[in-house]
Amino acid sequence: MAKKKSKKKKTLSPSLFKLTGAHAKMKVETKKKKLYYFGTKIKPEKAKKVAEVDGAEILGVSDVKVSKPSIKYDFYCQYDALLNISFLRIRPQEIGVTEQVKGTLIGNEVFTPKKKGDFHSIKVDMVELFEIKRTDGMILDGKTGGPARAQEKLLTGPGKKSATSAWISKNKIAPGKFNSLEKVIKAVSKMAGQKPSGAKRIASHTLEFKKLEGYYVPVYYVKVTAGEKQQTIKINAVNGAVSVAV
Repeated sequence: MAKKKSKKKKTLSPSLFKLTGAHAKMKVETKKKKLYYFGTKIKPEKAKKVAEVDGAEILGVSDVKVSKPSIKYDFYCQYDALLNISFLRIRPQEIGVTEQVKGTLIGNEVFTPKKKGDFHSIKVDMVELFEIKRTDGMILDGKTGGPARAQEKLLTGPGKKSATSAWISKNKIAPGKFNSLEKVIKAVSKMAGQKPSGAKRIASHTLEFKKLEGYYVPVYYVKVTAGEKQQTIKINAVNGAVSVAV
C-alpha cells in the first residue's frame, strides 16, 4: 500500500520580510463563471389579469387601467469568494537592557542602547508578516445590489438554460447597478482590493470566486393607472410572484 505524501509546511524565509518593492497586484480568479436564463411559463394574458387585480389593491381603488405587459430579464447573481492576502506591518518595540549592555545584535544589525533616566533600552522595528483569509458570498439582486434570499428557491431549482452572449444581445435586460457578472466582479474586487490598515507592503493578494453564477429571470413589467395614481408592477414570468417596481 502506497504511503500518503505528507504536506510540506511552508517555511518563512527572510526574503518574505523585505519591506522594499511595490505592493503585489491582486489576482482575480473567475474560472467558475456561469450564466443561465429561465424560460417563461406564464403568458402575457395571465400577467395582465394579475396586474388588474393586484394593481387595484395596491392603488386602493376598484378599477385600474393596465398597459401591455413588457417582458424584461431581471439579473441575479450567486457567488462565494475567498480573499487571501499576506502583508507586512512594522511594530516599534522598546526593549529594556541593563546598563552594562553596550550593544545588541539583532539579525545583521547592531543596536546601541539609549538611556532615559535610569532606564536603558534599545528600540527596534519588528517586521510582522500577516496572512488573512476571508470569505464572502450572497445571492445578489442585480438592480439594487442588496441580498435576494427570497429568490434562492427559484434560482437553485430546475429550468435553467445556459445563456450565451448571443442570447443576451437578443433579449432586454432590466437596468440595475449590478445587472451583469462583470459589474458584480468589479464591485467585489473593489472591496477586496482595499489595503489593510498599516500595511507597509502587500506580499500576495488573491481573490478567488469559488462559485460565480448569474441568472436572467423573465419578468413582466406592467403599468397600472387610476386617475392620477400609477404604479409599475412586476410579475415573475416563471413562478408568478408579484412585486412593486422600485
